Amino acid sequence: MTDTLEQVAAAYRAALPAGGTLSMMRIDGLDRTGVPVVQANLLLPGLPLMTGHGYGFEPIEGEVGAVGELCEEVHCNAWLARNRGTRASYEDMVAEHGVDAVADPLTLCLPAGSGYAPDRPLTWVEGSRLSKAAIWLPMDWIASHGFDLDHGPELITPITNGLGAGFDLDYAIGHGIMELLQRDGNVIGYRALDQGLVIELDAVPDPAVRGLLDRLETLGIHVTAKLAATDFGMTNLYVVGDDDAPGSPLQVTACGEASHPDRDRALRKALLEFCGSRVRKVATHGTIEECRRVMPAAHVDQQLDDVQLEHEEPRALQAMAEWLDQDATSLRARLADTVFSHRRTLRLSSLPQTGAETVSRSTDRLRVLEDRLASEGLEAFYVAFRGPDDKVQTVKVVVPGLESETMSYHRIGWRGVRRLRDRNDPMLLDAPREGALPVRMRPADERRAGGPAWFDAARADRIVDQLYPLYREPGCFAAQILRSRRAQDDASGSAQTPTFIEDQDGAPVRI
Repeated sequence: MTDTLEQVAAAYRAALPAGGTLSMMRIDGLDRTGVPVVQANLLLPGLPLMTGHGYGFEPIEGEVGAVGELCEEVHCNAWLARNRGTRASYEDMVAEHGVDAVADPLTLCLPAGSGYAPDRPLTWVEGSRLSKAAIWLPMDWIASHGFDLDHGPELITPITNGLGAGFDLDYAIGHGIMELLQRDGNVIGYRALDQGLVIELDAVPDPAVRGLLDRLETLGIHVTAKLAATDFGMTNLYVVGDDDAPGSPLQVTACGEASHPDRDRALRKALLEFCGSRVRKVATHGTIEECRRVMPAAHVDQQLDDVQLEHEEPRALQAMAEWLDQDATSLRARLADTVFSHRRTLRLSSLPQTGAETVSRSTDRLRVLEDRLASEGLEAFYVAFRGPDDKVQTVKVVVPGLESETMSYHRIGWRGVRRLRDRNDPMLLDAPREGALPVRMRPADERRAGGPAWFDAARADRIVDQLYPLYREPGCFAAQILRSRRAQDDASGSAQTPTFIEDQDGAPVRI
């Protein structure tokens, strides 16, 4: 890409739909690292306020990242509004289009115990293989948020993972694949299941990265890079860091993640995302007062007006509100045996590396990613949200066989089963037991995984317990609003009628 970052940012802004109100601001004043962090916000009629965050060594990098996130989500929502899909069962879709033209939901990492059946009607949308051949995909996997779906989710909670944007289709698809690979590699290997694999940064050729590492240490922010996986011959790592004097307790929970064929690029991205996470967490969940000191008052008021607690995931909302009652010492103690654990050391120079010159062009990078997936029998599908003549391309990528959201939404497939079996993890059972849920797989995938399996979801929930906000977070200021309402109820002797929402099992939860 020969365009300057200023031109990229301008093109992303121009690609946003007319009729919306866009605001952009630097929010890194909420921290002391000096890394520019930008928040972009778009208000469109009839939709919740959409927010994107970006970061980089220069402010323009942050602007590109923030507006790029908006483009991904806005165009996903708009495409789904125009394409209502086809209502049919998997069996019916295969009968009409052929088995090779329909993605089998059993390959898409369903929640353990899912009630899916091949004769169950679903909503399908048409996507593409990398070969451009058509492939039909369940709409839940193309949506990014529940509000993208008029009928509501049917099989999974929609997530943003797999979105991509860029000036060419190859770049956007490659971005989406790397996001999916990142999540697949750490789904049962970090956060509450951190394996303690610390990376010794013995080879950091980028002087900007080296300089940032040194500066963070000088500031009393003790960064640790950790290995999630080396699947597909790629370094999948994440960056965490303790802080001697955090401005907000939430900053000790910050994390940056990356998976990239170029090992050095992965470290750069994860380190910058870690710095961005320190700021984003405060801007999203910190006190209203500290946000008002950095962010325009009108914007803070808009975000507060946009909060609808009844639309939040109850578990994420409750867990974040509980976190906000903790000080840094308490949160640090919760992370001591997981996020900050150190059981083994590996050198960065020993991890997989594909030279930057091999993957610098988007076409070459996508070819490498395609080959790496094919080596494991996997293939990427995608839905392009904009026409081929549009300068900015946005996509949602789906790779059947990759793992996602095991510890939050109990989604697990054959590769997840195989990994848990390989390390004899007690969450994975070989026979039914009360409270354990069957892992939904095709017979061929069951054989690859070593046979049928049951997932102990209750055990997983106990493991995650007080660490759930490491997985899923509520919307901006939602947890602060919840705490404020509770405080008002307590002050008035609970005179107000309590409000309830339902958790994932349909049980009422007071807010």
